[in-house]
Amino acid sequence: MENKFSQMYEKVKKYCAIDGISRHEEMVVEEMKKSVLNDNIEYTRDGMGSIIFSQKHKPTEGPIIQIAAHMDEVGFIVQDITEKGQLRLSMIGGIWPLTVIGSKAVVYNEKGEKFFGVFGHTSIHILELEKRNKVPELKDLYVDCGFKSKQEAEDNFVEVGSKVCLSGETFLMNDEFVVGKAMDNRAGVAVLDEVINRVKNVKLNSQVYFVGTVQEEVGTRGAKTSVQQIKPNIAIALDTCASHDTYQCISGTQELSKGAALRIKDMGTLMDPKLINYLVSLAKEHNIPVYKYVAQGGGTDAAELQYGNDGVATITISLPQRYLHSPLGVCSLKDLVAAADLIEKFLLKINQEEFDKYIKYS
Repeated sequence: MENKFSQMYEKVKKYCAIDGISRHEEMVVEEMKKSVLNDNIEYTRDGMGSIIFSQKHKPTEGPIIQIAAHMDEVGFIVQDITEKGQLRLSMIGGIWPLTVIGSKAVVYNEKGEKFFGVFGHTSIHILELEKRNKVPELKDLYVDCGFKSKQEAEDNFVEVGSKVCLSGETFLMNDEFVVGKAMDNRAGVAVLDEVINRVKNVKLNSQVYFVGTVQEEVGTRGAKTSVQQIKPNIAIALDTCASHDTYQCISGTQELSKGAALRIKDMGTLMDPKLINYLVSLAKEHNIPVYKYVAQGGGTDAAELQYGNDGVATITISLPQRYLHSPLGVCSLKDLVAAADLIEKFLLKINQEEFDKYIKYS
């Protein structure tokens, strides 16, 4: 495996191993600080908790650019506890219950201690016949941590509101495909980390802010607050998207290994055509694999980023992923590296003159 791919794999592996559901992203924040801070990089936090990295000696001229990757993952919190000690759940983000049943759960009590459990189900041998062909619903989900009673769970400081995270090993398939928990959007965080480390000691000709946003999975909330603080002219949301290359999947453009996917439209955003064209031209110039696509569902931080300042030239650069919002997702290292290469070349080239000529409305 080439060095740039192995380096990206290690970054993804590191970030996927962290538990950080929406509203509880601090462990991701701390890992990002460890990875990117040096004498040339500083950070601030907004009031919602998003972390904003930038060079200490930014130019005073040039367009203001925000590159955002959300740090949070989907999961659950405890809604209540049954008398037999099993944990009923409230969903954080969108999860198809069928994907987690029978898998390992990670529960954090109010002291931060970790308990392992199982997303429980009724064994098929004792499941009523009429339920066998029905898809389980959220109300059917629970976690079994081995507590014998509600009192025992509470004695272990597990209570209403305790975090419940998905669990999955990170590994490599066929020397290219990285598999892991919370691939949405730790793949994006890994790419953001890579880009920061590539350019942090480079004199750029624009004012660049690299943002790990919070609470994207529950309504792009961190994008809304961070863009108010930064007031960018250009915004890039870096996020995963559904890949259409699996058995019985509906037809779609996105596939693993084709490169960085430039989103044209989704449920919340019509991406800026001038910015799209600029990035496509840049990719051709540097032989970076990219392609355009129209999302058939969902949205990203771009839905909020576009409204910053008096309107922002916005795009989502997507990382195709199989099996989103489940214990194991799959991305191609080739796509992640292509996204990092494209953003790096963009930051090295863009300046006020380029912005005025090719992107700004006049």
